[in-house]
Amino acid sequence: MPQLASGLLAFVPVADHGRLLDRAREVTARCDAWLTEYPIVRRPSVTAACALVSTVAMPHLRVTELGLLTRWWLWIFGVDDVFDDRAVPDERVDTWARRFAGHLPADDDALLAAYGSIRGDLSRYPLYPRFARRWRAGMADIVRGMLRERRWSAAGTPADQPGYDTYLRNGMTTISVRPYTVTAAILADEPAAADSFAALDPVIDTAARCFRLANDLRSAAREREEGTLNAVWLLQRDLTARGLGDAAAEQAARQRLRETCAADLAHLDAARRTAPSALATLTRFLWAHTLFVWNMYEVSDYDTASALLRRESGPSKE
Repeated sequence: MPQLASGLLAFVPVADHGRLLDRAREVTARCDAWLTEYPIVRRPSVTAACALVSTVAMPHLRVTELGLLTRWWLWIFGVDDVFDDRAVPDERVDTWARRFAGHLPADDDALLAAYGSIRGDLSRYPLYPRFARRWRAGMADIVRGMLRERRWSAAGTPADQPGYDTYLRNGMTTISVRPYTVTAAILADEPAAADSFAALDPVIDTAARCFRLANDLRSAAREREEGTLNAVWLLQRDLTARGLGDAAAEQAARQRLRETCAADLAHLDAARRTAPSALATLTRFLWAHTLFVWNMYEVSDYDTASALLRRESGPSKE
Protein backbone atom coordinates (compact mmCIF):
# COMPACT_ATOMS: atom_id res chain seq x y z
CA MET A 1 0.00 0.00 0.00
CA PRO A 2 1.47 3.43 -0.95
CA GLN A 3 2.57 5.42 2.09
CA LEU A 4 0.39 8.52 1.73
CA ALA A 5 -2.75 6.60 0.79
CA SER A 6 -2.21 4.23 3.69
CA GLY A 7 -1.94 7.14 6.11
CA LEU A 8 -5.02 8.90 4.79
CA LEU A 9 -7.04 5.69 5.04
CA ALA A 10 -5.72 4.66 8.46
CA PHE A 11 -9.23 4.74 9.96
CA VAL A 12 -10.69 2.58 7.15
CA PRO A 13 -10.52 -1.25 7.30
CA VAL A 14 -7.41 -2.36 5.40
CA ALA A 15 -9.48 -4.80 3.36
CA ASP A 16 -11.34 -1.83 1.83
CA HIS A 17 -8.28 0.21 0.84
CA GLY A 18 -7.76 -1.22 -2.63
CA ARG A 19 -11.42 -0.96 -3.62
CA LEU A 20 -11.70 2.64 -2.41
CA LEU A 21 -8.49 3.71 -4.13
CA ASP A 22 -9.57 2.11 -7.42
CA ARG A 23 -12.93 3.83 -7.26
CA ALA A 24 -11.33 7.17 -6.39
CA ARG A 25 -9.04 6.86 -9.41
CA GLU A 26 -12.04 6.35 -11.65
CA VAL A 27 -13.74 9.37 -10.13
CA THR A 28 -10.55 11.39 -10.62
CA ALA A 29 -10.40 10.50 -14.31
CA ARG A 30 -14.02 11.51 -14.85
CA CYS A 31 -13.60 14.79 -13.00
CA ASP A 32 -10.40 15.64 -14.84
CA ALA A 33 -12.35 15.24 -18.05
CA TRP A 34 -15.02 17.59 -16.69
CA LEU A 35 -12.33 20.14 -15.83
CA THR A 36 -11.22 20.23 -19.45
CA GLU A 37 -14.72 21.48 -20.29
CA TYR A 38 -14.87 23.78 -17.26
CA PRO A 39 -11.27 24.86 -16.48
CA ILE A 40 -12.15 26.51 -13.18
CA VAL A 41 -9.34 25.36 -10.85
CA ARG A 42 -6.30 27.60 -11.26
CA ARG A 43 -3.87 25.67 -9.08
CA PRO A 44 -2.26 22.35 -10.05
CA SER A 45 -4.80 19.56 -9.88
CA VAL A 46 -6.48 18.89 -6.53
CA THR A 47 -8.79 16.33 -8.09
CA ALA A 48 -7.22 13.17 -6.69
CA ALA A 49 -7.54 14.23 -3.05
CA CYS A 50 -11.07 15.58 -3.58
CA ALA A 51 -12.09 12.30 -5.24
CA LEU A 52 -10.59 10.18 -2.48
CA VAL A 53 -12.23 12.09 0.36
CA SER A 54 -15.61 11.86 -1.39
CA THR A 55 -15.14 8.13 -1.88
CA VAL A 56 -14.08 7.54 1.71
CA ALA A 57 -16.89 9.64 3.12
CA MET A 58 -19.66 8.07 0.99
CA PRO A 59 -18.25 4.65 0.00
CA HIS A 60 -21.62 3.16 -1.00
CA LEU A 61 -22.27 5.70 -3.78
CA ARG A 62 -21.74 4.84 -7.43
CA VAL A 63 -18.96 6.46 -9.41
CA THR A 64 -21.48 8.78 -11.08
CA GLU A 65 -22.63 10.20 -7.74
CA LEU A 66 -19.10 10.35 -6.35
CA GLY A 67 -18.08 12.27 -9.45
CA LEU A 68 -20.80 14.84 -8.86
CA LEU A 69 -19.84 15.18 -5.21
CA THR A 70 -16.20 15.68 -6.25
CA ARG A 71 -17.10 18.19 -8.97
CA TRP A 72 -18.91 20.16 -6.30
CA TRP A 73 -15.66 20.41 -4.28
CA LEU A 74 -13.71 21.38 -7.37
CA TRP A 75 -16.13 24.26 -7.89
CA ILE A 76 -15.47 25.45 -4.34
CA PHE A 77 -11.74 25.41 -5.10
CA GLY A 78 -12.38 27.39 -8.26
CA VAL A 79 -14.29 30.12 -6.44
CA ASP A 80 -11.75 30.20 -3.63
CA ASP A 81 -8.90 30.61 -6.11
CA VAL A 82 -10.54 33.72 -7.58
CA PHE A 83 -11.54 35.30 -4.28
CA ASP A 84 -8.09 34.72 -2.73
CA ASP A 85 -6.21 36.16 -5.71
CA ARG A 86 -5.36 39.77 -4.94
CA ALA A 87 -4.38 40.26 -8.57
CA VAL A 88 -8.05 39.87 -9.53
CA PRO A 89 -9.60 43.36 -9.30
CA ASP A 90 -12.17 43.89 -6.55
CA GLU A 91 -14.64 45.19 -9.12
CA ARG A 92 -14.48 41.91 -11.03
CA VAL A 93 -15.02 39.87 -7.87
CA ASP A 94 -17.94 42.05 -6.78
CA THR A 95 -19.52 41.83 -10.22
CA TRP A 96 -19.16 38.05 -10.25
CA ALA A 97 -20.74 37.77 -6.79
CA ARG A 98 -23.72 39.87 -7.94
CA ARG A 99 -24.14 37.72 -11.04
CA PHE A 100 -24.04 34.58 -8.92
CA ALA A 101 -26.62 35.96 -6.50
CA GLY A 102 -28.86 37.04 -9.37
CA HIS A 103 -28.62 33.78 -11.33
CA LEU A 104 -27.63 35.72 -14.45
CA PRO A 105 -26.68 34.00 -17.74
CA ALA A 106 -23.44 32.07 -17.47
CA ASP A 107 -22.25 31.35 -21.01
CA ASP A 108 -19.35 33.79 -20.73
CA ASP A 109 -18.11 32.66 -17.31
CA ALA A 110 -16.61 29.23 -16.66
CA LEU A 111 -17.36 29.29 -12.91
CA LEU A 112 -21.00 30.14 -13.42
CA ALA A 113 -21.30 27.63 -16.25
CA ALA A 114 -19.74 24.93 -14.07
CA TYR A 115 -22.14 25.80 -11.27
CA GLY A 116 -25.04 25.44 -13.70
CA SER A 117 -23.70 22.05 -14.77
CA ILE A 118 -23.53 20.81 -11.18
CA ARG A 119 -26.93 22.18 -10.23
CA GLY A 120 -28.50 20.76 -13.36
CA ASP A 121 -27.14 17.28 -12.71
CA LEU A 122 -28.09 17.43 -9.03
CA SER A 123 -31.63 18.52 -9.85
CA ARG A 124 -32.28 15.17 -11.54
CA TYR A 125 -32.17 13.32 -8.22
CA PRO A 126 -35.49 12.64 -6.46
CA LEU A 127 -34.57 14.42 -3.22
CA TYR A 128 -33.37 17.62 -4.87
CA PRO A 129 -36.75 19.41 -4.70
CA ARG A 130 -36.86 18.85 -0.94
CA PHE A 131 -33.35 20.24 -0.47
CA ALA A 132 -33.22 22.84 -3.27
CA ARG A 133 -33.86 25.92 -1.17
CA ARG A 134 -31.42 24.78 1.54
CA TRP A 135 -28.78 23.94 -1.10
CA ARG A 136 -29.07 27.29 -2.91
CA ALA A 137 -28.98 29.20 0.38
CA GLY A 138 -25.86 27.34 1.46
CA MET A 139 -24.09 28.10 -1.79
CA ALA A 140 -25.01 31.79 -1.54
CA ASP A 141 -23.72 31.86 2.04
CA ILE A 142 -20.34 30.54 0.87
CA VAL A 143 -19.96 33.27 -1.74
CA ARG A 144 -21.00 36.03 0.69
CA GLY A 145 -18.60 34.66 3.30
CA MET A 146 -15.70 34.52 0.85
CA LEU A 147 -16.42 38.09 -0.22
CA ARG A 148 -16.37 39.14 3.44
CA GLU A 149 -13.01 37.37 3.98
CA ARG A 150 -11.53 39.08 0.93
CA ARG A 151 -12.56 42.48 2.26
CA TRP A 152 -11.20 41.69 5.71
CA SER A 153 -7.86 40.60 4.25
CA ALA A 154 -7.64 43.84 2.27
CA ALA A 155 -8.28 45.95 5.37
CA GLY A 156 -5.35 48.22 6.13
CA THR A 157 -5.21 47.95 9.91
CA PRO A 158 -6.03 45.32 12.55
CA ALA A 159 -8.82 47.59 13.75
CA ASP A 160 -10.62 46.93 10.47
CA GLN A 161 -10.15 43.17 10.72
CA PRO A 162 -12.24 40.73 12.74
CA GLY A 163 -11.23 39.07 15.97
CA TYR A 164 -10.73 35.34 16.16
CA ASP A 165 -14.31 34.49 17.15
CA THR A 166 -15.88 36.56 14.36
CA TYR A 167 -13.45 35.14 11.83
CA LEU A 168 -14.16 31.57 12.94
CA ARG A 169 -17.94 31.97 12.63
CA ASN A 170 -17.52 33.16 9.07
CA GLY A 171 -14.82 30.58 8.33
CA MET A 172 -17.13 27.77 9.38
CA THR A 173 -19.37 28.93 6.53
CA THR A 174 -16.71 29.36 3.87
CA ILE A 175 -15.21 25.93 4.58
CA SER A 176 -18.42 24.78 2.88
CA VAL A 177 -19.35 21.73 4.96
CA ARG A 178 -23.07 22.55 5.19
CA PRO A 179 -23.94 22.60 1.46
CA TYR A 180 -21.49 19.73 0.94
CA THR A 181 -23.58 17.71 3.38
CA VAL A 182 -26.78 18.77 1.62
CA THR A 183 -25.26 17.62 -1.68
CA ALA A 184 -24.35 14.28 -0.11
CA ALA A 185 -27.87 13.93 1.32
CA ILE A 186 -29.41 14.41 -2.12
CA LEU A 187 -27.08 11.85 -3.67
CA ALA A 188 -27.62 9.33 -0.85
CA ASP A 189 -31.35 9.27 -1.69
CA GLU A 190 -32.56 8.60 1.83
CA PRO A 191 -35.94 10.32 2.37
CA ALA A 192 -35.78 9.72 6.12
CA ALA A 193 -32.62 11.83 6.25
CA ALA A 194 -34.45 14.67 4.51
CA ASP A 195 -37.15 14.56 7.19
CA SER A 196 -34.57 14.70 10.01
CA PHE A 197 -31.89 16.86 8.43
CA ALA A 198 -32.21 19.78 10.86
CA ALA A 199 -31.08 17.49 13.67
CA LEU A 200 -27.66 17.34 11.97
CA ASP A 201 -26.96 21.02 12.57
CA PRO A 202 -24.70 20.53 15.65
CA VAL A 203 -22.76 17.77 13.89
CA ILE A 204 -22.31 19.91 10.78
CA ASP A 205 -21.06 22.82 12.89
CA THR A 206 -18.59 20.55 14.69
CA ALA A 207 -17.24 19.18 11.42
CA ALA A 208 -17.00 22.67 9.92
CA ARG A 209 -15.06 24.05 12.88
CA CYS A 210 -12.57 21.17 12.87
CA PHE A 211 -12.12 21.38 9.09
CA ARG A 212 -11.55 25.15 9.20
CA LEU A 213 -9.06 24.98 12.06
CA ALA A 214 -7.17 22.04 10.54
CA ASN A 215 -6.93 23.98 7.28
CA ASP A 216 -5.67 27.08 9.06
CA LEU A 217 -3.10 25.19 11.13
CA ARG A 218 -1.62 23.80 7.91
CA SER A 219 -1.70 27.07 5.95
CA ALA A 220 -0.82 29.61 8.67
CA ALA A 221 2.70 30.43 7.50
CA ARG A 222 1.72 30.79 3.85
CA GLU A 223 -1.37 32.88 4.59
CA ARG A 224 0.54 35.15 6.94
CA GLU A 225 2.96 35.88 4.07
CA GLU A 226 0.07 36.42 1.64
CA GLY A 227 -1.84 38.64 4.05
CA THR A 228 -4.81 36.29 4.12
CA LEU A 229 -6.72 35.95 7.38
CA ASN A 230 -6.04 32.81 9.38
CA ALA A 231 -7.25 31.50 12.74
CA VAL A 232 -3.73 30.90 14.05
CA TRP A 233 -2.45 34.40 13.73
CA LEU A 234 -5.75 36.06 14.64
CA LEU A 235 -5.83 34.10 17.90
CA GLN A 236 -2.11 34.80 18.35
CA ARG A 237 -2.85 38.52 17.98
CA ASP A 238 -5.58 38.30 20.63
CA LEU A 239 -3.24 36.47 23.01
CA THR A 240 -0.43 38.95 22.39
CA ALA A 241 -2.80 41.76 23.31
CA ARG A 242 -3.29 40.01 26.66
CA GLY A 243 0.42 40.13 27.39
CA LEU A 244 2.00 37.01 25.85
CA GLY A 245 5.11 37.35 23.71
CA ASP A 246 4.79 36.59 20.00
CA ALA A 247 6.39 33.13 20.13
CA ALA A 248 4.49 32.07 23.25
CA ALA A 249 1.24 33.42 21.80
CA GLU A 250 1.68 31.49 18.57
CA GLN A 251 2.46 28.28 20.46
CA ALA A 252 -0.56 28.79 22.71
CA ALA A 253 -2.79 29.53 19.72
CA ARG A 254 -1.72 26.39 17.90
CA GLN A 255 -2.18 24.30 21.03
CA ARG A 256 -5.69 25.66 21.59
CA LEU A 257 -6.71 24.99 18.00
CA ARG A 258 -5.37 21.45 18.11
CA GLU A 259 -7.21 20.78 21.37
CA THR A 260 -10.43 22.11 19.81
CA CYS A 261 -9.99 19.82 16.83
CA ALA A 262 -9.30 16.81 19.04
CA ALA A 263 -12.50 17.47 20.97
CA ASP A 264 -14.44 17.93 17.72
CA LEU A 265 -13.16 14.66 16.28
CA ALA A 266 -14.12 12.85 19.48
CA HIS A 267 -17.59 14.38 19.30
CA LEU A 268 -18.01 13.33 15.68
CA ASP A 269 -16.91 9.78 16.50
CA ALA A 270 -19.44 9.57 19.33
CA ALA A 271 -22.15 11.06 17.11
CA ARG A 272 -21.70 8.53 14.33
CA ARG A 273 -21.85 5.68 16.86
CA THR A 274 -25.13 6.89 18.38
CA ALA A 275 -26.89 8.44 15.38
CA PRO A 276 -30.48 7.39 14.70
CA SER A 277 -30.87 5.19 11.64
CA ALA A 278 -32.28 8.05 9.56
CA LEU A 279 -29.08 10.05 9.99
CA ALA A 280 -26.53 7.24 10.24
CA THR A 281 -25.21 7.66 6.69
CA LEU A 282 -24.75 11.43 6.93
CA THR A 283 -23.31 11.38 10.44
CA ARG A 284 -20.74 8.82 9.35
CA PHE A 285 -20.11 10.96 6.26
CA LEU A 286 -19.28 14.00 8.40
CA TRP A 287 -17.03 11.98 10.72
CA ALA A 288 -15.15 10.27 7.87
CA HIS A 289 -14.71 13.46 5.84
CA THR A 290 -13.43 15.42 8.82
CA LEU A 291 -11.06 12.70 10.00
CA PHE A 292 -9.68 12.33 6.47
CA VAL A 293 -8.93 16.05 6.13
CA TRP A 294 -7.45 16.18 9.63
CA ASN A 295 -5.09 13.32 8.77
CA MET A 296 -4.24 14.96 5.45
CA TYR A 297 -3.52 18.38 6.94
CA GLU A 298 -1.27 16.81 9.55
CA VAL A 299 1.22 15.97 6.79
CA SER A 300 0.11 17.69 3.59
CA ASP A 301 -2.63 19.65 1.81
CA TYR A 302 -4.97 19.08 -1.12
CA ASP A 303 -2.44 20.19 -3.73
CA THR A 304 0.47 18.10 -2.46
CA ALA A 305 -1.69 15.11 -1.55
CA SER A 306 -3.23 15.04 -5.03
CA ALA A 307 0.19 15.10 -6.68
CA LEU A 308 1.44 12.29 -4.44
CA LEU A 309 -1.70 10.20 -4.93
CA ARG A 310 -1.27 10.44 -8.70
CA ARG A 311 2.37 9.49 -8.40
CA GLU A 312 1.60 6.57 -6.10
CA SER A 313 -1.10 5.29 -8.43
CA GLY A 314 1.49 4.67 -11.15
CA PRO A 315 1.54 5.65 -14.82
CA SER A 316 -1.18 3.19 -15.78
CA LYS A 317 -3.61 4.93 -13.44
CA GLU A 318 -3.14 8.48 -14.70
